Amino acid sequence: MNKLLVFIIVFLVSPFHCQIEALFDLKKFHSNANNYIETYLYIYGNTLTENEDSTFNEKGVEILQYIENEEKEIVAHKKYIIKENSDYVEKEGIMDLQRFPIPVGDYNIYVEINDINSSKNSEKYHQEFSLTEPNSPYFSDIELLDSYWKEKENKKSELSKSGFHMIPLVTSYFGAEFEKIAYYLEIYKMNLVDSTELLLKQFIKISGTNRIAGQYNKIKKIPAMSIYPVLNSFDLNNLPTGNYELCIQLINKKNELLYESTLDFQRTNLKNSMRIDRLNAVQINNTFVSKIPNDSLLYLINSLSPIASRLELDIIDKKVSNINDTLKRQFLYSFWLNRQPENPELGWIKYNSEVIKSDQLFSTKVRRGYQTDMGRIYLKYGPPNTITNRPNEPSAYPYQIWHYYKIGKFNNKRFIFYMPDLGSNEYTTLHSTLQGEYFNRNWKTDLHRRNTPGRSVDNTQNPNDNQWGSNSNDFFINP
Repeated sequence: MNKLLVFIIVFLVSPFHCQIEALFDLKKFHSNANNYIETYLYIYGNTLTENEDSTFNEKGVEILQYIENEEKEIVAHKKYIIKENSDYVEKEGIMDLQRFPIPVGDYNIYVEINDINSSKNSEKYHQEFSLTEPNSPYFSDIELLDSYWKEKENKKSELSKSGFHMIPLVTSYFGAEFEKIAYYLEIYKMNLVDSTELLLKQFIKISGTNRIAGQYNKIKKIPAMSIYPVLNSFDLNNLPTGNYELCIQLINKKNELLYESTLDFQRTNLKNSMRIDRLNAVQINNTFVSKIPNDSLLYLINSLSPIASRLELDIIDKKVSNINDTLKRQFLYSFWLNRQPENPELGWIKYNSEVIKSDQLFSTKVRRGYQTDMGRIYLKYGPPNTITNRPNEPSAYPYQIWHYYKIGKFNNKRFIFYMPDLGSNEYTTLHSTLQGEYFNRNWKTDLHRRNTPGRSVDNTQNPNDNQWGSNSNDFFINP
């Protein structure tokens, strides 16, 4: 496929491949006379291997965490196994929290995660960190929370804080499913200040500016204690899509800033601005959409399909053709205002240039580039890091393997496309390892179906393993 020559085609053979998907975070705290860190691991259960010899198909991981000081001495370590039944892991994954008392100093932490049912399935993390203890008021790290509740007297956990049991949130991305941002932090050594009360400011501001986002602002007086816990949340239902900073400030009675901590996060909110009956309130005068020719509006809106939410897709598929040009412009502007509130025009320009590229690369006689499977993946996730192109492999339909080193929070994801009709010049998705995309456990059967026409789709035997010249399995595992 000549159009794909614009990509750098690399055949990468890796000595190993990682399949475990996990998120890791670390936060620093102080308790009485001791400093300590908490480590948070969330491991996606559907990336773990089932034990086929077990009656319960039990999944699990062996985790090793160790911390080295500047002299490369191990100052703390833990090695342990977490097992869960497969039903629980598939739905919830594994959430692990550990606490390590550590003196003031500079450190490196190393984390190794190994699938107990597969020696090839593993993941590693490394992070540098420092622990300090100022002689003036300061904050712990801000810990984002998935949920929290008041602990009962007879059910206290050694890992609880300030009388609450807290489930950490090991991400700073708040998608449409999140209705609030909840967090916990501690303020230390306020008793060293010559005051009985101080002012605590908590607010959300638009990233890169000093502007507070709407009404997301709380101010209250707090007592000057040696340790003061802060547990708070903001409702995110009315916070538009964009990049933000959660800011916490400690102010004295002279209105002087004693300490400040910020945490960056991203928000995607598609609930409030994509209803047709609300678009009339969108002001589009002197915006980029006011200059778009009428006959281009429908195409530009339809080309948003690869990155649109379900609600937006419903409007694009069922309603946009029947609304007037003014509403089309308001829809288009709202779409980009949600995603890039600081500069919606720039977001549109960048995406539209990629739509043009997708037309050049993937369009056919009957489909625009964005309407094809390859075009959709390209626009949604960007170009792959490597492409394995196999147009003439014996026994197989023409196929391509796209390898992404990282897609959002996921690592090492692959797509395989094939051309079963041999004439349209259009590759369709055969299988992907990315959650939410088309998963086909019989992809090898389908790829070689022209040489195995009688094979049942229920037959899990790999039809290409013993066929001459077949490399699809090797290329897919090690793209």
